[in-house]
Amino acid sequence: MFAGQHGAKPRVLIVEDSYLTAAAVGDMVRECGCDVAATVGRVESGVEFLRHHVVDAAVVDIDLHGESSLPICHQLKSRDIPFFFLTGYDDRHAIPQEFKGKTLVSKPVDDRELGTALWGLTSTGRESQAGGSNLVLDRLSMTEWSLLRPRLEHVVLKAGEMLETPGQAIRHVYFPMTGLLAIRAGSAQSKSIDVGLVGGEGMTGTAVLLDPGKNAETETAVLYPGVAWRIAVPVLSELLRQNRGLHAHLLQAAHAFMGQMARNMVSTGCGTIEQRLARQLLMISLRIGAKALTLTHDELAKGLAVRRSSVTVALHMLESRNVIRVRRNLIEICDTGALIHEAGEACWIAADTPLTLDERQRTN
Repeated sequence: MFAGQHGAKPRVLIVEDSYLTAAAVGDMVRECGCDVAATVGRVESGVEFLRHHVVDAAVVDIDLHGESSLPICHQLKSRDIPFFFLTGYDDRHAIPQEFKGKTLVSKPVDDRELGTALWGLTSTGRESQAGGSNLVLDRLSMTEWSLLRPRLEHVVLKAGEMLETPGQAIRHVYFPMTGLLAIRAGSAQSKSIDVGLVGGEGMTGTAVLLDPGKNAETETAVLYPGVAWRIAVPVLSELLRQNRGLHAHLLQAAHAFMGQMARNMVSTGCGTIEQRLARQLLMISLRIGAKALTLTHDELAKGLAVRRSSVTVALHMLESRNVIRVRRNLIEICDTGALIHEAGEACWIAADTPLTLDERQRTN
């Protein structure tokens, strides 16, 4: 979600005296792409932990067994560690004056609210207030961004979550900042194929730019968890009627995605399984900004609409040429240039690189 020490997953300290609440918050923290540094339920334990360990952020309950967590807050402040409050109080009266500006998340904990609060702790999150890490939003003019921003909401994308279902109305348009979405077309026999991937370079729901009442023709699923901006379709439709510049800008993103789908179809029709697999790995790697990909053979086979055994053989062939390294549920790209060469002209051209390796893989 955001960068921790040396590019690793951010380590989040959970300060909470309820075991059940702490466990639930820990699960949500991991779903947001972070690691739990520790869970502490007493003031002295929290202060002691911070003296000897490095953390990137913290979630702090206000009251710990009847004692104020203020000493822990002071430790966090002195180390310039961002944090927010988690509390069962229904107002901000229990927060010390010096921390009144901190975000407050109420119990019972809502996963989307907590995910938004975690995102807001980081410099990346603060930068997103001025355009975000989604390239479609980054390229908006200030006028267009000012029009769109108040209608957007931060959401957490969970792996396997369905954002669009064929034959059903498209309720929201998503602008991913992290994570990865798969756009799939299916048949009546329940067979499907990935026709496109959407990461921080794109958006979903492009059909509503042409017809706001159009039902989804494809399935949009979360392949990698992350966070995104989203806007309700009726709200976006009204904005598009008000601002032709915004409409034109989003149509450019739709056109770019149509180009990706066209090249995917060329790859499907003209490439070997090895070439198509190389393309798929490159597409995923560029969009999540990593060379170590958490993927199963089944997931790759489903995306390419081929047999699992074919994917396994193709992976072994690429590994034998030292292009990738395969481990259980993990595929590591050893040489991006060599993988592009393996994809070949039928499956990779310059237009397939919407984000440069320097931009998206700087720390990998």
